[in-house]
Amino acid sequence: MEFSCTAQQTEGRVVLTVVGDVDMSAHEQFLADVEPWASGTTDVVLDCSGVTFMDSMGLRVLVLLRQRAADNGHEFVLRSPSQPVTRVMEAAGVSELFTATSADSGAGAEPLT
Repeated sequence: MEFSCTAQQTEGRVVLTVVGDVDMSAHEQFLADVEPWASGTTDVVLDCSGVTFMDSMGLRVLVLLRQRAADNGHEFVLRSPSQPVTRVMEAAGVSELFTATSADSGAGAEPLT
């Protein structure tokens, strides 16, 4: 499935919606689409419910974005991570680095386990 990423800014945060395959061929576009937001002035919610595939290059972008947001004093939350997203995070042993939620507001976010 073809990759796409859209952004919607709300009060104090941006919601980035990622759809499709996040793999080696899409990771540069993924990074270009989301990096300015993670380095910006708002919290970041990354909606991963529409991700159909993710490899280690997609995971690399997630880790980088989480770090950039943290470096800028902002929260980075994964909203509704799909099975392909959770599978690659579990395989790499990095699930505990991320906070996830299924709520639109981001309330009730909890570390992935």
